[in-house]
Amino acid sequence: MTGWVCLMYHDVTLEPASERSAAYFSVPVQAFATQLELLRSAGYTGRALGDFQAAPLPPRAVGISFDDGDLGQYRHAFPELVKRGMTATFFVTTDWVGRPGHVSWEGLREMRAAGMSVQSHTCSHPFLSELSQAEVQRELRTSREVLNHHLDQETDTLALPGGDFPRGGPLVFRRAGYRIVATSHWGVNSARPGAIDEIAFVHRCTVRGEPPREEFEAVVSGNRWLGARRRVREIALNTVRATLTPTRYQRWRRAFLRTTHSTKS
Repeated sequence: MTGWVCLMYHDVTLEPASERSAAYFSVPVQAFATQLELLRSAGYTGRALGDFQAAPLPPRAVGISFDDGDLGQYRHAFPELVKRGMTATFFVTTDWVGRPGHVSWEGLREMRAAGMSVQSHTCSHPFLSELSQAEVQRELRTSREVLNHHLDQETDTLALPGGDFPRGGPLVFRRAGYRIVATSHWGVNSARPGAIDEIAFVHRCTVRGEPPREEFEAVVSGNRWLGARRRVREIALNTVRATLTPTRYQRWRRAFLRTTHSTKS
């Protein structure tokens, strides 16, 4: 494989997948630990996204990232990463920090001190394409300033809520002080993520539930056939989302998942 893969996780929980119908994107901690072991046994190490911007690239490395700042990421995923000497990027929604079910500032400082990267997932997790330019800048700049203040750092990386791009192009991110934008587009990243107007956009591959070992290994290796299937699915879903608008699409998807689960139960 030429290039590198970035995995995208959400919450990591104690419960097995069969008991987590409401948490579509979450991963049981035992499955997460198994996946880290699969990486290690294949000679890979998990790294934060910022490590892939330096020269030379870390050898045999896979990017690991988490969205939202769920408490399970701190309680369950973080210790498993530390246990194996791996790092990851945790994208937090700053308005949610310290709320029930989400990590606290104290927890984020502990994670950062242990080598984890803590970056922005906006203030309130909106669909950016549905906001005005002024509202987008408030979301991006304020979250960055809050992270800088609480963690004594220079935040430079953003993950798009719902993978939704704001109107205005790369200049929107540069004006807010970011240089790396993590997307929800499936794919393998080149040796250097493609920079447009000085912004590096990173492809990420979603991991949810308990995928079979063969599927997980195909994701990590950047399997072309799997990638092609995921991109076709992505295009179809994005077409639906563009037709409905992101907010309506989210409501439709939640209703669909509830119906699907109740039918299987």
